[in-house]
Amino acid sequence: MESGGESQANRFEKIMTAATGIAEAWNERANQWLRERQVTFTQFKALLLLSEEGGQTLSQLSRGLSRTRCAITGLVDRLEEKGLARRKRSRGDRRLVYVSLTDRGRELAEELKEMVVPEISQLGDRVMGALTETEAAALASALGKLSEVIAGAGKGSIET
Repeated sequence: MESGGESQANRFEKIMTAATGIAEAWNERANQWLRERQVTFTQFKALLLLSEEGGQTLSQLSRGLSRTRCAITGLVDRLEEKGLARRKRSRGDRRLVYVSLTDRGRELAEELKEMVVPEISQLGDRVMGALTETEAAALASALGKLSEVIAGAGKGSIET
């Protein structure tokens, strides 16, 4: 038994349960806002990024959304199917593919900025109001470390 009477496995389970609960609550809340507009939260983030930054390469969009290039390809496919974005190959370098919003995509991005972004800000204010500045900094630091460890977990090999 570890110090404090609780095993490391039990503490880990509590952390993962809390993190999962936060993610599920956030996804449900975000989905309420976006469901009627028929976009996912990742599509919403892509629409906002493209509306602010203009046309971007798939690699730029991948970095901006912290997603793999493969995931971005599928995301852009779905945005194109909905008539919200289009791809255009660079004339100077045929390897580069730019993604930009259609008129319909720009209109939806503006609507989302006006309707959804303020709601997200209000939710953020409520969440941050529940934490002291020290608690918020400690939580951000701890979650960042966990994210790094989990992301790196699949990179090592297990020796037998």
